[in-house]
Amino acid sequence: MSLRRFYKKITPGFEVIDTKEWLQKNLIEIYLKIEDSTPRICSKCHHELDSAKVGEHSVRVRSMDIHGFKTYFCFKKPKHHCSNCHKVRSINIDWISPETPHVTEEYAWWLARLCEITPITNAAEFTGNSAMSLWRFDFNRMKRMLQHYKIPKVRKISVDEVYARKRKYGAKESRDKRFFTIICDLETKRVIWVSESREKAALDEFFRIIGPDRCKDIEVVAMDQHDSYKLSVQENCPMATVVWDRFHIMQNFNMAIDEDRKWLHRYIAKDELKRLTRGKFKRLFVKKAGNRTPVENRHINDVLKENEEFAYLELIKEGMYQLYDSQTELEAKDKFKQLGEWIEQCDNFYSLKRWWKNFNDGWDTFKNYFRYPVTTALSEGMNNVIKTLKKRAYGYRNMAYFKLKIMQVCGYLNSKWVSMNFQ
Repeated sequence: MSLRRFYKKITPGFEVIDTKEWLQKNLIEIYLKIEDSTPRICSKCHHELDSAKVGEHSVRVRSMDIHGFKTYFCFKKPKHHCSNCHKVRSINIDWISPETPHVTEEYAWWLARLCEITPITNAAEFTGNSAMSLWRFDFNRMKRMLQHYKIPKVRKISVDEVYARKRKYGAKESRDKRFFTIICDLETKRVIWVSESREKAALDEFFRIIGPDRCKDIEVVAMDQHDSYKLSVQENCPMATVVWDRFHIMQNFNMAIDEDRKWLHRYIAKDELKRLTRGKFKRLFVKKAGNRTPVENRHINDVLKENEEFAYLELIKEGMYQLYDSQTELEAKDKFKQLGEWIEQCDNFYSLKRWWKNFNDGWDTFKNYFRYPVTTALSEGMNNVIKTLKKRAYGYRNMAYFKLKIMQVCGYLNSKWVSMNFQ
């Protein structure tokens, strides 16, 4: 294929009349002329234009580089009167990007593809283009991909929130509005949807999109102890099993342990015991005994010899770890009751008593862990990726773009998965 035929193939409706090369500038200019048979279509309303030409203007369009040479198409773009718009309009050219008339659609796609793997500022510096133009290419490309995106079939999902923005969009705006709800597929380990806020409506949006028939296919939903998410699952997926995440439960338990340790340190401990239980040693009291070093174990043993309530604190903490080692729900229930008895024997365990009461009220949900031992560890890992993405961009002003960017990096809105998940 000759060079002219190649250019004609990538610029349909135009013929090549001349080419110029500047070796010192690494530049190629290809001069085109519109063919008489090319249809004259309005660039705004896509209505057929009048046949009489009103005027024309010069256009220089950047295309993909050829052997390291910057390549431009130069031609006269005719203007005609549009009977639909009642204005003089330029003709529509399919191979020019709709985002800007200065680059071809192929080149705009390549720039947007580059934005998948590197920050926009880096891509702009590498290609010599405007960062704002690259942002538009990337944003519009992801919006087009979202129009054809279909959430894959899922059976096990995890739901978690991630902090999205600090700025308020109103004086009375709830803090929940400043979060994103991230839904992940536990089997494919990808983000399948992102909703604004962490309210019940955020998860309702996901269930509404997939429809009631596919909601019936969902077997397990792993989440933290957020009531709004649980209400949404019970309303939209009554057959699904809600499983509380182990990490969040242990996090709340450790906070209760630490609150009671601080109370004992402030009002009960004296002299040497006060030194051994102060703030810098607080992590030892929530650390599993098997994970402590010999020095740490000796330190804890010294504390336990001095005070009986610290001994109960250690006993309760180890009992909670053993709770998750239970093989059946009945075995776990017996261990949990034993924890409650130990907590009741100590008058000064105010936080643990509150924690045990709340946990006992939610036992019907917690016991599901022994049927489906799943966690939101995948969502927590995705949250770290999202936080890194936000830091890399120094924050996002456009929340719609941020949502799409999360689905691009952690989900399916990218070139790697396009053939698998787009129709």
